[in-house]
Amino acid sequence: MQEGKPFNAEPRGGPWASVIKNDRAFADAYAKLDVGTYKKLVTDMCRTLFDRDTAPGAEPEDMLKLDIPALVIPGHDASHATSAARYLEECLPRSEYWDVLPEGQAEQTASARLLEFLQKVTL
Repeated sequence: MQEGKPFNAEPRGGPWASVIKNDRAFADAYAKLDVGTYKKLVTDMCRTLFDRDTAPGAEPEDMLKLDIPALVIPGHDASHATSAARYLEECLPRSEYWDVLPEGQAEQTASARLLEFLQKVTL
């Protein structure tokens, strides 16, 4: 969304790109947003989207209060850092960390580990 520019039906980026492309009603409403309102919205989102070394989403303080089991499985690529998995392990009090590199996470081993976890938490 740019001042003085027409709405582009094929968005190239931004946090709403996929919904703009797939939801005409949202795209129409988005195109009509006041530029000042849009800038305030983006500025207000900074804390949870852009200013941290961790994944966007829940605040660590909120995750520390969760009382749910979680199996944390590490990744090791640009979108799934091993450090992010360790961070989740630390923030989720009832988490289990599966300390296996992605190369060891084959269909057979991952399925067995997931079933083991599910059996423990459903007892």
